[in-house]
Amino acid sequence: MTNPERPHPQSLPEVSAREAPGAREVPSAVDPLAPPAPQRAATTEDLERALRFVHLVEMQTKARLAELSATVSALSEVLIGQGHVPLEAYEKRKHLTVLRENERSGTEAGVMLSDIPDKYALAALPEIDCEARIPLCKARCCALRFALSVQDLDERVVRWDYGRPYQIAQRPDGYCVHIDERSGGCTIYAQRPGVCRSYDCRRDRRIWTDFERRIPAP
Repeated sequence: MTNPERPHPQSLPEVSAREAPGAREVPSAVDPLAPPAPQRAATTEDLERALRFVHLVEMQTKARLAELSATVSALSEVLIGQGHVPLEAYEKRKHLTVLRENERSGTEAGVMLSDIPDKYALAALPEIDCEARIPLCKARCCALRFALSVQDLDERVVRWDYGRPYQIAQRPDGYCVHIDERSGGCTIYAQRPGVCRSYDCRRDRRIWTDFERRIPAP
């Protein structure tokens, strides 16, 4: 027999976890079918950091290969010195191998990096009246290809060629991307690379046939 003073369980009102006194809110389960939350789009800085890591690993790999090459060379010298390998046969085979490897490596890409530690500390820079000579030389030095330094990369002002790390970025016509098309001047002159600061065109036959007589190269 049911106690009339005690309500039947079916007659009790439903109380949620949020409404119950002293209860904590229970987080809802994550819907596995819900679309993923939008992520931050990759920036140019993200790309450059990723590429620099890849290039660093590549340079470390080359250093280890150089160590391995030195080990092989030392081993060859020991074998030749002890008479286990004829010197004449070794020299002939080595010459052929070097030619083959040079031909192969000439088709491979590599990472180039300038070793100038601080471009702002360079002293005894060449004094050349560039502005007056640009109409003659057509700023040919700004079409030369060279590598940037770690300092240039950290500043993120000078652009480099993603296809040829870390060489200066160039336009389709071969000129530096930072050159002003109208005046021929540098648009990042204050942050220009150390190679640009220390370069001396006076004896470069690619630029001048005769610097003193102001005769540009053909």
